[in-house]
Amino acid sequence: MKRTIEIEDTLEERVANAIESVQDELKSYVEQNPETEELPCLNNDLDYSGAIHEIVDGSVPIYTYEIETTWFLHARELESAYENAGLGDNPRENNGMSAIYCYIMEQVQEWYHKHGEEYFEKLPKGKKKK
Repeated sequence: MKRTIEIEDTLEERVANAIESVQDELKSYVEQNPETEELPCLNNDLDYSGAIHEIVDGSVPIYTYEIETTWFLHARELESAYENAGLGDNPRENNGMSAIYCYIMEQVQEWYHKHGEEYFEKLPKGKKKK
């Protein structure tokens, strides 16, 4: 018996939304720190309050169906991201949500390192404090 199913792939949309939220966080950082002349460090500056981890965590699906479909479609990439994060031996830990988190974080970091400077340069800068 053959069955045809339709699966909605939301992973790349979740990554795009996380990146957009990181852009908002960078904009907010620059507004609060108008003397900033160089791209702030993603981990030390923007994530000082945990904002970046919160963004990525909020991007991970919570419903079993969506987690399982994400794994069905992207298992290799999720396993690779989990291994790259060095968290352990079981990428399906926490129903696989940990590996999805690692993948989204990896994509956010990759975007920031490749395109963050360009985005930062386009932001309006305030006057330097004396």
